[in-house]
Amino acid sequence: MKTLNILVMTLLLVTVILSGCASESDPDGKKTIKLATSAEWTQRADGLPHFQEHYGFEFPELAVVDLGLAYQAVGTGMADVGIGDATEGRIIQYDLVVLEDDQLFFPAYNPAPVVRSKLLKTYPELPEVIHELSSRLDLETLTRLNKMVSVDQTMPQEAARKYLLEQNLIQDQSPEKDPQKEIPIVVSSKTFTEALILGYLTSYLLEDRGYTVVDEIGLGETAVITPALFSGQIDLYWEYTGTGLMNVMRHTEVVTDPRECYGLVKNWYLENHDVLWLDYAPANNTFVLFTSRDLHEQYGWNKISDLGVYLSQ
Repeated sequence: MKTLNILVMTLLLVTVILSGCASESDPDGKKTIKLATSAEWTQRADGLPHFQEHYGFEFPELAVVDLGLAYQAVGTGMADVGIGDATEGRIIQYDLVVLEDDQLFFPAYNPAPVVRSKLLKTYPELPEVIHELSSRLDLETLTRLNKMVSVDQTMPQEAARKYLLEQNLIQDQSPEKDPQKEIPIVVSSKTFTEALILGYLTSYLLEDRGYTVVDEIGLGETAVITPALFSGQIDLYWEYTGTGLMNVMRHTEVVTDPRECYGLVKNWYLENHDVLWLDYAPANNTFVLFTSRDLHEQYGWNKISDLGVYLSQ
């Protein structure tokens, strides 16, 4: 009963938050733009204050919603623009339009496998094997995979296997272990949807190629999984370049160029922890600002600067 009461209260809170998101017009008839955002993004070093300073405009109104509800708020017309993740499946679900970050504010967050160098001495061919996967993971592909899980309610394991079969990266039969690949590879991941998908993609790919895989997928977030990698408890997982730079290295300056960010984390991880970053995927799962298709077509907002011009008029 206590759990049910908490659930009801949570749903009521969400309803109240979203019901307060509808935008109004000011006296001259111009639409008052409301931004839907999580509380975290209003306080981050790479969040709202620096964003508004960087682009030179401020949002007249904010709707602070639970993490992940910004897509729904914009998609249902309760807010005008929202902040979220570039590969979130609900962008497709609500037919949202991502505005181009034309002044390059958002940091690089390309996913890449991070691997203990000791493992690569055993299996030097591993980077080439995994590159077959990572090179295909563009923004459209990861968004579609995320939607399968978060919106269509497909299990991450099923989504991963289906994609690998579609791409002819694995065979549609139980893999056989290669006696030359008996030393196990401990594959892990973080716990959010995309991380789970990446973990299973890697695990199934390696098993198909005859490797012995130990499944530690869903181990924990950065504070848990990074020490596990550095200490040798796991061998491989997918990390994001921006997370490695800002959260692990404690770099103080945001880096928006994917190559530059990758170079910084690759050198630091190798020198300090004997861990190698393999090739990063084309998808940059950074923050994005999005709007509804109706507002995009009505006002011609394609870039974030377009929105800035509108707000400055």
